[in-house]
Amino acid sequence: MSDGLFSAVELGTSPRAGYRLQYAEVRNWGTFDELVWRFTPGTDTALLTGDIGSGKSTIVDALTTLLMPAHKAAYNKAAGADARERTLRSYVEGHYKSERIETTGRSRAKGLRENRRTFSVILGVFVNHGYNETVTLAQVFQQRESTGQPYRFYVTATKALSIATEFADFGTDLRDLRKRLRAGGAEIFDEFPKYATSLRRLLGVRSEQALELFHQTVSMKSVGNLNDFVRDHMLEPSDCTQRVRDIITHFEDLTKAHDAVKRAREQLEALDPVVAAAEKYDSALAQRGELERERGAVRLFVAERRSALLTEEIAALRAAGAALHAEQDAAKADQRHLADERESLIEERARAGGDRIGELERLAREAREQAGKRRQSRTLFDAAVAAAGLKSVAGQSDFTALSAVVAAERPRLAEQRRALDGRYHEAIGRDGELRRTTEAIAAELASLEQRTSNLPAEQVEIRAELCAALGLTPEDLPYAGELLDVHDEHSQWRGAAERVLRGFALSLLVPQQHYDSVTGWVNGRRLTVAGRGGRQVGARLVYERVARQRVRLQPAEPGALLLADCIDVKDGPFRDYLTDELTKRADYRCAASLEEFRGQRRAVTREGQVRSGDRHEKDDRHRVDDPRRWVLGWANERKMAALRAELAELEDRRAAVAADLADLGAQRDVLQAKAESLARLESFPSWDDLDVDEALARAAGYDAERERLTAGSSRLEEITYALERNAERAAAVTAEIERLTGRLATTEEATQRAERDKSADDQFVAARSAAELAAARAAYPALDARLGTKRPTQAAQYDQVEKSLAEELHGRIERLSHKLTGLGQSMVVQMGAFLTRWPETRADMDASIDSRREFRAFRDRVATDDLPRFEAEFKEQLNKNAIQELAGFNNWLLRQAAAIDERVNRINEALGAVPYNPGRYIRLEKEPTSNTDVAQFRSDLRNLTNDSLALDGDQYSEQRFLDVKRIIERFRGRDGYAESDKNWTRRVTDVRNWFMFSASERDVETDAEWEHYSDSDGKSGGQKEKLAYTILAASLAYQFGLEWGVAQSRDFRFAVIDEAFGRGSDVSTRYALELFATLGLQLLIVTPLQKVHVIEPYVKAIGIVDNPTGQFSRLQTMTIEEYRRQRDGRRP
Repeated sequence: MSDGLFSAVELGTSPRAGYRLQYAEVRNWGTFDELVWRFTPGTDTALLTGDIGSGKSTIVDALTTLLMPAHKAAYNKAAGADARERTLRSYVEGHYKSERIETTGRSRAKGLRENRRTFSVILGVFVNHGYNETVTLAQVFQQRESTGQPYRFYVTATKALSIATEFADFGTDLRDLRKRLRAGGAEIFDEFPKYATSLRRLLGVRSEQALELFHQTVSMKSVGNLNDFVRDHMLEPSDCTQRVRDIITHFEDLTKAHDAVKRAREQLEALDPVVAAAEKYDSALAQRGELERERGAVRLFVAERRSALLTEEIAALRAAGAALHAEQDAAKADQRHLADERESLIEERARAGGDRIGELERLAREAREQAGKRRQSRTLFDAAVAAAGLKSVAGQSDFTALSAVVAAERPRLAEQRRALDGRYHEAIGRDGELRRTTEAIAAELASLEQRTSNLPAEQVEIRAELCAALGLTPEDLPYAGELLDVHDEHSQWRGAAERVLRGFALSLLVPQQHYDSVTGWVNGRRLTVAGRGGRQVGARLVYERVARQRVRLQPAEPGALLLADCIDVKDGPFRDYLTDELTKRADYRCAASLEEFRGQRRAVTREGQVRSGDRHEKDDRHRVDDPRRWVLGWANERKMAALRAELAELEDRRAAVAADLADLGAQRDVLQAKAESLARLESFPSWDDLDVDEALARAAGYDAERERLTAGSSRLEEITYALERNAERAAAVTAEIERLTGRLATTEEATQRAERDKSADDQFVAARSAAELAAARAAYPALDARLGTKRPTQAAQYDQVEKSLAEELHGRIERLSHKLTGLGQSMVVQMGAFLTRWPETRADMDASIDSRREFRAFRDRVATDDLPRFEAEFKEQLNKNAIQELAGFNNWLLRQAAAIDERVNRINEALGAVPYNPGRYIRLEKEPTSNTDVAQFRSDLRNLTNDSLALDGDQYSEQRFLDVKRIIERFRGRDGYAESDKNWTRRVTDVRNWFMFSASERDVETDAEWEHYSDSDGKSGGQKEKLAYTILAASLAYQFGLEWGVAQSRDFRFAVIDEAFGRGSDVSTRYALELFATLGLQLLIVTPLQKVHVIEPYVKAIGIVDNPTGQFSRLQTMTIEEYRRQRDGRRP
């Protein structure tokens, strides 16, 4: 940095090294119409000026078009125009105003060359005086279509061309122009990239970034963001697209390996509850088996245990019987002795004149016996009267009145009984019907619990018999309904689908290879299934032959929803057949409204109304949404739930009917008792048979007479007393004999019963086989343990023991059966979920209880073989491929980041040669960015790869994979975030974004910092402009590769600044002009005339643009001397 760098700039003798613009020409470009318009800077710094809207930016945009691709050229950028206002087409057609279309009210652009077969040309000639070289760039356009962009081709030449000479007088066909140009030595290109390569080579442009910087200078106002300016224009980008693509591709392999591990783990997780349920099921099954063996042994256990007790009891009964016989013999001897004594006393009384007394005693005795009989009859009579609900009877008149009441009441009771019997029998009928329905639903539920389909049990039974006979499996002969289901998102159409497809769903699918055997089996027997009460009833079977080869039907064009669209077809060998059948059978429009229903030839409503042509049907014998009628699908939980609800309702109804029966039975019993009471009353024909008082009165009379007779004889009194004593003793002996006789009878009966029971038990045991006895006796310890301290000590107690043991074991077995049903259903559902999630496993397993061993074996194979192998493969992929590749990528990024240091140093070399202020210069400084995305990305990449080269230790980590995946997914673009992830990838992998840049103004001698600039914030307008020009100059020097102070160079030295100087201060404008002149750059300054007094000392030519009519622009070039003379009114 010499003190003379900014000493007086001698423009007349300044070197003009490098490629500079000699002149530019346009024809039919914007509002420059028909003529060829030339602007001639003459390789020197020049000014292009004119009023607003005159066409200055049109000339600038022509130069931009020559150097930049169409997708990067921003027309009229400095003027702040909307990107839609200026386009290549608008320039070729010459748009100059907008006009309103009366019919639409919209506006459209009006052009000078609309619908004309004209062509447009822009041309620039660049000269390198040091090497005496000339380069021409040109582009030719023609708008051939009413819409779209113009046709164009590109031209380069190593000599000076002009529009008037080389691009005129060739006719109307541009092909002739191309031939002429090519014959004159020019190169013709149809694509910009090839043209750009040629122009960069010819003009010494080092990179695309140099031309992009050229484009930026056109609209430069100030450095609004220092970071962006340095990153975009002073540092080379490093393209990592292919590296990122390779990482993504290799991550696919890692993802597959991880998916295999994840799949194995998820399978284990899904299989664990299946295996656990299977273990519980097997345990419960074993418990139930043991309990069933115990229950089967109860009868033998009781028989043997009771027989042993009966042996002891029979011996005791026989001993007791012998003792009772001895007591009875002694009592009978006493009875005979008392009888002899009585006879002697009676004879003695007769001799003493006691005959009348004996007669009176007989009559009194007979009267008392008659009173006793009448008392018994009266008791029965009074009970019958009370039972009949009648008033008690006290005498003959009441008895006579009662007869009339009984005669009237019996017919009325008979009528009531007939009505009550009718209601009772009706209730019995209802109970029987409910019981049969309950049993049918319970059987249906039991069938559904063993499978996952919704088919009726009789269809499953027929197929089971068919498969057993032919050696096939249900999977060989499925019903269509087992392979069809309604998509969840179309569940509102399930009822309609069930009605339309019910017949087809209940059709057996018979592949061609089984067709002959199936038809023979079906034809050779009467099809039957178990009906109510277990009797066989006739059955119906429909089956469809599934041919090996079929012509696929063309599905309907996508449009309105068809019923077939609502149906999910299970994967498997029948899928194509079913898809074709649905195309034919379910091509009904799902009509959301009756208007839509009426407008279709084939349609169905959610309510189940079906239309096929002119035929309409709606079958509401069952509700359209009743799951109990479903036959489609491979999940039957909802059908089972509905059936269980119905079963519960039926049980409630049966309970109500049972209550009715009990009430009606009680009423029948009351009527029956009353009728029986009335019938018993008719068995008492006379009051005399019931009059106890009359008989007692007669007995009292006889006793009184006997006492009068005996009062006169003391011996008769003694004899009478002796007879009374004899009678008392005889009665006592008789009672004892009767008691002993009763006990003997009871003992004999007990002995016989015990002998019969023992014989029955012994015969029952003897009838059992040795194996059956051995099996039963093996359960005796368990049964003894169940009795514990309650083991019977009497044989009779074993009846209750047998009942209680049977009930207890039955209850336990029932509970285990319910538990097994629940476990089995849960296990089948889990199996079904597993097979649905991984359908490829269906080849070896199905969702049934019998498959639990296969599921257990599959789980063991996954745990001991698949998962360890997949984990080993995944570890190798993760450590040796993914992480090492990311480590390589990280190293590459670090090398790119290190290269930025070199580039910044080179830029600082350029800045060090430019005095920013007296004795001071500008230096760029960098520090790590504070952007959280970049910082997090670098941290994540570093953490992932810091031990990637380690040889020891297991680096496998699920978290590490997830960290890798998080980065790769953002590289790839997540669903819904593709654009933001694309921006993120560009941000974090472009190492230019890893740093923040600032400018430091430093002392030349001491290198001490004088002032710090960060993104131009907080500085005055002049300071911002000065900093902007300084950085731009250094950037141009860097990107253009300028060699300062040389007379010869092969670098590009042309720049356009549009509007910038018109907005800055005079001081900053002069600073910039002196700086660019010092760098040896040719400037084209585009600005209004008010800045001419500042710019004039630095330019050699001035182009003046005007458009007096607003329709046609004009351009003329003056030397600075011509301009001064015209301005000052002097003549040449």
